[in-house]
Amino acid sequence: MSPDLFDMHCHLGFCANSAQAARELAAQGVGAFSNTVTPAEFAEQQAALADAANVRTGVGLHPWWAGEFDPFADWDRLYGLVARNRFIGEVGLDFSPRHADTRKAQLDALVCVAHACARTGNKVLSIHAARAVDQVLDVLERASVFGGLTGNACIIHWFSGTSDQLARARRAGCYFSVNPRMLESKRGRAYAQAIPADRLLLETDEPASEGAPWDAARVRGLLEETLQQLAALRGDDPAELREHIAQTSRTLLQR
Repeated sequence: MSPDLFDMHCHLGFCANSAQAARELAAQGVGAFSNTVTPAEFAEQQAALADAANVRTGVGLHPWWAGEFDPFADWDRLYGLVARNRFIGEVGLDFSPRHADTRKAQLDALVCVAHACARTGNKVLSIHAARAVDQVLDVLERASVFGGLTGNACIIHWFSGTSDQLARARRAGCYFSVNPRMLESKRGRAYAQAIPADRLLLETDEPASEGAPWDAARVRGLLEETLQQLAALRGDDPAELREHIAQTSRTLLQR
């Protein structure tokens, strides 16, 4: 891919016209990993973005939507989609008070995804882990998603766990995508310094919701801002860090 910056966790399906958004990103020199929140959205976005060479679209079942799924009717479809596609996201767990009532459905969904990834391998997953980092890692490790013959790459987007959980995720070989909001907190900045350079990625997580304002030039600006902040925090040369992150992103986004 030719872009020099990559938004490794965004939601182009929330844009009014995702194909146009992809073209605008390409004009800005930006590649993207566009996440979906349900299998139905993935089907729509897979078709809409089929010609977007700078964008990869993930099969998603966001934990906020997991409670709407029928475990008897929908898991086979989800398993099949994950098994057939390389890019998976957004998936994961959210055990914050607002979403804790769907805990079992979320776990069932993630177990389904993890087993499909373990059986087929060569996946790139973008993972939501809110107040549930250990539980996410437990599910993935039990399914042998990390390492070995499965060879899947797991990206925790906008990491918000504890320092011990960060250390555990690092040992497991996770990647971490960082956005400007993560760097607003002292803890987020400390985590950004602790992530190995070869596991570090950029993201915006935008648009935040369907119909929210979105602009490709602003996306590039946010990625540039995040990159500059990371370089300053880590004491890295900005040009070297840019190329390192871009190369990691290119490798992950290869089909």
